[in-house]
Parts: sequence; C-alpha cells; structure tokens
Amino acid sequence: EIIELSGGLDNRAVANVINLERLDENFYPMIKSLNLSQDKEFKIKTGDFLSVGYAVSNIRNVVSLIGATQKAGDYEWKQDLKLNDLITHRLDFSSDIDLDYGLIVRKSDNGKSVCISFVPSEILDGTKIPLFPEDVVYFFTRSPRTDVLETVIRDLRSQATAGEYAKLVRVTGSVHFPGEYPLAKSMSLQDLVRAAGGTRDSAYLVDAEITRMFVDSEQVASLRHIRIDKKTLIDFNSSSAFKLEPYDILSIKPIPLWREGESIELTGEFRFPGIYSIKSGETIIDIIERAGGLSERAYPKGAVFSRENLRLKEEEQKDRLISQLEADLAAATLSASDPKEAAQAQSAANAMLSRLRNTKNQGRLVVNLDNMLKNKSENSLLAKSGDILLVPQIPYAVSVSGEVQFPSSHLYDEGLKLDDYLKRSGGFTQNADKDRTFVVKANGSVMTKQGNGWFSKGSGSNNNIEAGDVVVVPIDVKQTRFLENLTYGTQIIYQLAVAAAAVNSF
Repeated sequence: EIIELSGGLDNRAVANVINLERLDENFYPMIKSLNLSQDKEFKIKTGDFLSVGYAVSNIRNVVSLIGATQKAGDYEWKQDLKLNDLITHRLDFSSDIDLDYGLIVRKSDNGKSVCISFVPSEILDGTKIPLFPEDVVYFFTRSPRTDVLETVIRDLRSQATAGEYAKLVRVTGSVHFPGEYPLAKSMSLQDLVRAAGGTRDSAYLVDAEITRMFVDSEQVASLRHIRIDKKTLIDFNSSSAFKLEPYDILSIKPIPLWREGESIELTGEFRFPGIYSIKSGETIIDIIERAGGLSERAYPKGAVFSRENLRLKEEEQKDRLISQLEADLAAATLSASDPKEAAQAQSAANAMLSRLRNTKNQGRLVVNLDNMLKNKSENSLLAKSGDILLVPQIPYAVSVSGEVQFPSSHLYDEGLKLDDYLKRSGGFTQNADKDRTFVVKANGSVMTKQGNGWFSKGSGSNNNIEAGDVVVVPIDVKQTRFLENLTYGTQIIYQLAVAAAAVNSF
C-alpha cells in the first residue's frame, strides 16, 4: 500500500531488495530486508523508512572495442564469444592499425584489472581469442600510444600494494614508441618490443639490456642489469621464453655512430651550393671542399654562419627580456609621478616590445672563414646538423642604422671615415647616444668605443671602416632601472638584426 501511495515502482527498481529502517522498543535503529512478492502484506509503522533497490548502472554482459577498428563500440557478451566473432575481415580494421599489438583489459574476480596482449593479425589467421564479460579490447595505430594507455596505466598503478607491484614495464632507446606499457600476463621480451611498435632501423640488435629491481628480505631495493644476447633478442622462440617482471626497463641501444638525415646547407657564393649530408667528425672546411670551394665573387670575410642551438638560446634570451620589460613597464606606470613621463615610457616600451617580438632570431656564430680557409689545419669547426653557411658576394656598401636622421646604405669609399658615413645619413638624432656608437663588421664581430678603442682619436682607426660594415647608433635613455632594461632591449634588437642587416648590405 505504501508503494502504491508513492506511485509504484519505476522500471529500474529491484523489487526483491527493499530495506526497512525502524526504531525498536528501546529506540535503537534496526534494519529489515524485504521482498515485495513475499512481504507485500508487511505492516508499516509510524517513523518507518523504506528504500527500494535500484538496478546497477554498469552493464555486465558487454565487451567493448576501442581504437583502430571500424567496429569500435559495445557488444553483447555471450557464452563462448571470441574476438574472431566480432572482427571477421581485414576491412574491420582501420587502415593505419598496428597489426602487431593489441591489448585486452579484463576485470578479475577481485575487481582488479588484468592485461592480456595479442597480435591483431593473428585474428584473421584463425587464432581464437576468447572474450569475457566487461572485457575492453584496444587496437592501436602506428603512432605513440601514451594518450590511449594513460587510463590503463593509471589504473594499474593505483592497484599496487605492499608486496604486489604495479604491473608496468618500460622500454627506451631505438624503438618506434618508447615509454611505459602495461605488463600483460606472461609478457615476453618480444611482446614488449611489439607494444613499442617494433625496433627502429637504427637499433643495435647484437645485444640489449634489462634493468630489473630486486627487493631482499630486509626490504632493501636494488637494481641489476641483465644483458640480453643477440639470440634472445632476435630469435622469436628465445625472446618469447624471456618473461618480464614488474618495473623491468628494456633498453635498445642505437647502432654506434648512427646518423639519420643529418645535413648542412651552403648558400651563396659556392661553386655548388646546396644541402650536403654530413658524417661524424666532418668540418666546415671539408664540406666547402665537397661543394667545389668558393666562387670568384665570394667574400669569406662576410660569411654568416647560423647554428640551431644558438638560435634557441637567443629565443630564450629574448623571451626573458620581453617578460622583464612587461613587468618593468607595469611597475614604471604605477610608480610614475609625472603622467606625461609615464606615457612616454609606456609608448617607448610598447614599441620596443613590438620590435622584439617581430625580430627573427639568427643563431649566428661569428666565424673568420677567410682565416679558416687559409689555415685549414688550425681551424676545424665541426659541422652539426641544421647548420647554415652563407657566403655573400663581395660587398660595395656601408650601412648606417639606428638613431640617425636617414638610416641608409652608402657606396663604400676607402677615403671616407666613420664620421663621414654618419654625416651622409644626416647626422645624429636628438635621441642618439653618440658615445655608444658601434660598428658591426662583415664577419659579425662588433667594434665599440669602450671595448677596444677602435674609435680612438689620432689612431687613424676611423679609416678601418670596410665594405659590408654596419654602423649602429643606439638610442640615448635616462638610467632608471626600467629604462636600463629598455636600453638593453635596444641592444638585443640590433644584435639579432645585425646578420640580416649585414647580408642585405652586400
């Protein structure tokens, strides 16, 4: 009657699981389990509380296919169901499937996950792979599996307890997809290699190494390295007989001195410019000789040599400066007592930040190529993959940039001095820092008044201006902490742009 008053049971109710809570004669709570079909006449008292069981949400008679298959989804589990009953044709797989590795995640009786690996291609060969309720079958593509396996690995790690290690193994080195993988039941060395997408063409298959953890009776852990010989690594029967244990790490070494696609680019005035493959220990001079040497119009003093790791360092330096300028700009704006001065500082800083962000990093390494070619045995700069060497034509101009009235390039005249080139560009602006004017030589080296006395009066050094040089006049700023960083930013911009400016002047 009370169930009828509440509108009756809904379609997910479990009528044979009804709990009644009641206070006994001593006012202690008690509980009684009821079944609607057997106890429908059970008398209800004031204060009783009834709860009707609800059907569990997790489906028991289901198997799921996930990943690189056209049949991904949930399927009804039936007695004696085989994976072969669901995957019956090659077209049931995705075109990019890895046919060497699949994984079944199965719930054991104690609720813990157990992993079983299999070879998808063997399904089509007739190998029977039985399925159980709640099995989840993973098919993988020929790409890294980290994202797909993340949930499985996290689940296995959470199951670990004292004395029962997480069922995980790792592979590193020359395999297609190094990383951490579930330790499948009776997992062999061959299974782990398959899980990692197989060995790369650079793999050294003469031997490998397993690092295994041992815990002694005193609960002290130690690591041991187990050498895997060529037969165990390559022979299927031997590698299948080698069983892995939790936390094993398989290391596949690369072939010594293996180099894959390493090259350097030669552009400009070479007899045969282009991209050249390099070998270990090869020098820049060796590659120039392979390119037939320099042409008659080459200007080795103005060579621009770029290296990738230097470019990345310049990028980091520029990013740090931008962050510092942004922080100092905010601080200078908040602390400024003069709104006009604050507005000027903000305008200058914003212009500086815009130029910094848009400046391309060169990664230039200053080299004296002319000297290297003359003294080949004494100058042996080793080539690295990604290097770029540009040798321009013989230059004919001197460029003037920065705080001058008309930044421009001028035809080189050996009779002209530094002051002459500055005058030909209209002279200094009112913002110019005359004392800090510097010259970037064609080879990338920088000559400054403070650093080397290159501009010393009476030395005749003003006549050292050469074709291909770039004269830079920095901006003059008042020395507050913020504007010091602004000054430094100006210098960075000139340094980053100097290679492009020098090349463009040839």
